[in-house]
Amino acid sequence: MKTIRFDPLPGCLPYRNERLMRVRQLYAGWSLIDFLGEFHPPTSRQNWLDWIARGEITLDGQVVDAEHRVSPGERYLHVMPGYVEPSVNAVVGILFEDDALLVVDKPAPLPVHPSGRFNRNTLSKLLAQIYPDETLRIAHRLDANTTGVVVFCRTAAAAAGVQPQFENRQVAKLYLARVQGHVPWHEYRCDLEIGDAKQFGKQDTAGARLTHASGQVAETLFRCRHRFEDGTSLLEVVPITGRTNQIRVHAAAIGFPIVGDAFYAKTCAETTQQTGRLTQTLGIDQPPMCLHAWRIGFDHPGTPSPMGVGTQSGNGKPVPLTFESPPPAWVENIYER
Repeated sequence: MKTIRFDPLPGCLPYRNERLMRVRQLYAGWSLIDFLGEFHPPTSRQNWLDWIARGEITLDGQVVDAEHRVSPGERYLHVMPGYVEPSVNAVVGILFEDDALLVVDKPAPLPVHPSGRFNRNTLSKLLAQIYPDETLRIAHRLDANTTGVVVFCRTAAAAAGVQPQFENRQVAKLYLARVQGHVPWHEYRCDLEIGDAKQFGKQDTAGARLTHASGQVAETLFRCRHRFEDGTSLLEVVPITGRTNQIRVHAAAIGFPIVGDAFYAKTCAETTQQTGRLTQTLGIDQPPMCLHAWRIGFDHPGTPSPMGVGTQSGNGKPVPLTFESPPPAWVENIYER
């Protein structure tokens, strides 16, 4: 596997960060502050109010106040001068590439795409430096704190062949997770519905998801692989559906939160009391979250491969591909025993 180290990190050098925020029909007539809170839930309401007060959020070059009513199609500009992003782990592995696909081994913490505090220090922006003449289209996403396989499509045709496979649950996914506690079962299927915490009346949730009877259908299969002496368990995890934060939410909901995931751990309420606000993305020096996208399999979209992977089998059907990221250190060589 070829690795690429991005140093210096482009987002850690002060720059003028600009973000356009387009108003959809759904938010017609909302106050600006309420729209901004929905536009990016992880950002606190007070942060938005501070930026508005400093005149850093404008419409057509004009400063607007927090109670200004927004209209569909409007594009608000958020300007942050001298902005410096948090550091990330930027050692990216290249697992596979051909004319259609780029498959990478994502480290953590590293967001996949620009959002919130991160713009240049994201996987998509870093890869754009290596592939400046291409538009890399993400086929799926991983949390910033999750490591492992991420698939990009290098052409629109490839995206048309791959993205529907993810949307229609035709992709085989296998994760590794180390959780708090010794699970009492060998296999457990969790089918608790998941929804946005704000939908259920929670405020300042930083984009949290919760299990709730009014949420979306979600299903995760957990299998115990090993129980460690420190009271943790190693699980193989198959997300049947693909809800945001699904594995993390389900693991915490059944009483076995993922090691290193303070956001969804049982101590989450205490953390909120102490810090005043939850943050999804871990700091570069914090212990890792033990969730890893280990294997992923799907059909090749059909573009010839210079690396020897054919696009069709003898009967003309697409060739299934499986990509694997090496297990991280917290697996403790379980798969070598």
